[in-house]
Amino acid sequence: MKPSPCFHKIRRFVVLLACLAICSPARSQQLNDSTLKARGFWDSKAVNISIVPVVLFAGSAALWGERKNVRELRNRYIPSFRHHFDDYMQYVPALAVFGLNAAGVKGKNHIGRAFVSYAFSAVVMGAVVNGIKYTAKVERPDGSERNSFPSGHTANSFMNATFLHKEYGQYRHPMYSVAGYTLATGTAIGRQLNNRHWVSDVLAGAGIGILATEVGYLIADHIYRDKGARPILHKDPIPVDGKPSFLEIRMGYAIATTKDLTGNVNGVSAKRGFNMGAEGAWFFHRNIGAGAEFAFTSFPINDDGLIITDPDVTVISDGHYTQPMGIRYLHAGPFFSIPLPKNWFITGKILAGTSLGSDGNVMLRLNTDWQDLLERNDFPYLRYKPEGTFSWSTGIGIQKRISRNIGIKAYGAYFDSDHDFDIDIVDDVTEEGKFLYKNIGQEKVRFNHFTFGLGLTAFLW
Repeated sequence: MKPSPCFHKIRRFVVLLACLAICSPARSQQLNDSTLKARGFWDSKAVNISIVPVVLFAGSAALWGERKNVRELRNRYIPSFRHHFDDYMQYVPALAVFGLNAAGVKGKNHIGRAFVSYAFSAVVMGAVVNGIKYTAKVERPDGSERNSFPSGHTANSFMNATFLHKEYGQYRHPMYSVAGYTLATGTAIGRQLNNRHWVSDVLAGAGIGILATEVGYLIADHIYRDKGARPILHKDPIPVDGKPSFLEIRMGYAIATTKDLTGNVNGVSAKRGFNMGAEGAWFFHRNIGAGAEFAFTSFPINDDGLIITDPDVTVISDGHYTQPMGIRYLHAGPFFSIPLPKNWFITGKILAGTSLGSDGNVMLRLNTDWQDLLERNDFPYLRYKPEGTFSWSTGIGIQKRISRNIGIKAYGAYFDSDHDFDIDIVDDVTEEGKFLYKNIGQEKVRFNHFTFGLGLTAFLW
């Protein structure tokens, strides 16, 4: 399929933002820090403040083609979700900064300097978000407006979270940062659950919010220099052999490995999908810890080979499509970390637990006459219902700590589970519009697959 002009616009914006994230801080650094070359690339301030936004922009671009498949999960499980906590949650981290200052809890800067940094951050964030919104004109998932990309709520929430991180997380305790970014992530998830934004919108918004705060602080630092900054509370750089307890979010591609998915069984096949999840572990030794992961994988279905011979179907339908096959899982077990020179790590895990596949349907696309009669565009024909089962996963990664509490990881993982699927066919529809099914068989489907992607790590030293 040829990419749309809108896709090319978004890709150019993402590339531009990534270049700005790297080049603008780098230029400032060249002007203000003559030791940049001596410190090395990974230790430079330019990398420290830009790498997380760049990863988020790259994730936005990578998931652009999968955004409708990600939204499909929401539409299948909670299509009527309407809880607007995200309208208010986005402001909590910033209110916390000003509230803590008012209560006498000192942050990194005096309140005046902190406010100036915040004001510049808000101006940069607002200009970038609105400049892109009304140029790209991407339609929202609910079809209400054409100003979806990027998410302003998410950009604002991550700007506020980074504000809390810089004033209190870096200065007093990293749990302030964890709390702020947890609220920001909740806002981003809320925008998707409320069907107001695509996953690519919130990833780009998060990157813009973080970058805007970093730029705001660079401007304020240039204006104030040493004025208004409080003395450092403690100098406690974490050695590379510390216990690397962490929280992490990840996203990547999934590649099916079994013929149950890839073998065009009954005209249906799935080869590639996406994986998203979160994990965390507490390390009681610098090399060994215990933790858990919660994640899901979704495989879009190719059903071009599926032939429905029921003559009644041709009367009401112009075609059909199959909803993606998905699986969510909760695993626990040992995590491993091997420190290398210059803050690099090799990571690993061996986990086991339970997994549950998502229900799905073969949907008939109704022709115009039946759309008017039934007041809907599609109609379920076949339904597959997987049962929960035991599953396990293992993975390995290469990780770089880019600041005291932030790391980035490239990972590969393998997942294994076998599910019994009940196959039902629609039998009747009640007067209330409820579909009644009858069972026509059962199949076992192995969901074995590899995943490859990137993760952002918050170390809890």
